[in-house]
Amino acid sequence: MNEDKAPESVWKHSRWRRSARRLWRTLYEKGEAGKKPLGLWLTDDTVAVARFDHVQAYQVTTGEPLWTWRPPGEQVVGLVSADVKDGVGVVLHYDDGNPNVERVGLTSLAVDTGEVVRQREQDAELLGYLPSDVAVGGGLVAAAVESWKADEFGNEDEVTLHTLDVDTGRVRYQHTLRDRRVQNASAISAQPFVAHLEARGARGRPRLLVLDTARKDAVTLQLPDDCETFGRKVAAAGDVLAVALMPAEEDAGARLGAFSMSSGELLWEWRSKGIYMVPLAHRGWLLALHQYGRRLSVLDPANGRVVARRRLREYAFRPLLAASGDVIAVSCGSPGDTRRLRVFRWR
Repeated sequence: MNEDKAPESVWKHSRWRRSARRLWRTLYEKGEAGKKPLGLWLTDDTVAVARFDHVQAYQVTTGEPLWTWRPPGEQVVGLVSADVKDGVGVVLHYDDGNPNVERVGLTSLAVDTGEVVRQREQDAELLGYLPSDVAVGGGLVAAAVESWKADEFGNEDEVTLHTLDVDTGRVRYQHTLRDRRVQNASAISAQPFVAHLEARGARGRPRLLVLDTARKDAVTLQLPDDCETFGRKVAAAGDVLAVALMPAEEDAGARLGAFSMSSGELLWEWRSKGIYMVPLAHRGWLLALHQYGRRLSVLDPANGRVVARRRLREYAFRPLLAASGDVIAVSCGSPGDTRRLRVFRWR
């Protein structure tokens, strides 16, 4: 592309360039899988990376270390919020060495200062399997909980999807799955509330369930026939939900599917090289990180048209992506490989 088609309200204060300007990067690391990044937060002043044993924050423009937070005692970071709400990120932490965890911790951190804004304990029974069935974002904790109930034919399992208020633990929304073909369910996004469903049987295929907590209804998104599963990251821009579509053959390339959250219709697809596609909503547009974390494209959510794109230096396997203003942060989430954090200015 010869020029950006996105308006200046998206990326301000500089001229177009084909490569995003790298501000800094952390040193190369190679080590055990347990050190892989679990989440990435970005504000105008601070970028923070969460790993199992700590959250580390850096100054956005210089990379200077600012603060470090560690979970108490023998607890570990299970997951962190997918977003920063009012400058605050949320950490879910617990003792993963205990097979019968009864309580988990929820700590809210001011991303710019590292200050503990709120901290409370949460009944683990309301969260299902930790951390795979849980998502945090938008001030909510979303969970898929399996329980047993008795009916006229005996006992059967029942799956309940619900959201809890991060600050109080109060149940904000609840939805019980009635489809008995569902074998496994997990929350992959809290805001919007999106659940990943796996079905029993030879014809069973993964689906996404989008729950409208205001209208109290649910819409099912069907996987295209030539794809094997959905990605675990979603991004919402208006009524459009973007998610990676994983083909059965890795050399088929990466695909991004855009669905209507009100009807479930597949609106458009966008394809690229590589096997990873990470979507992110930013200022009403959809960002797509692709080609092994070396390319970033800005898409119009209405039709999937590319309105801008940038090259990013170096690879990032299983990447994490965050954006704030005209700054982009990319971290590598592949275990045992490069775990470098890179920060770019769009222009």
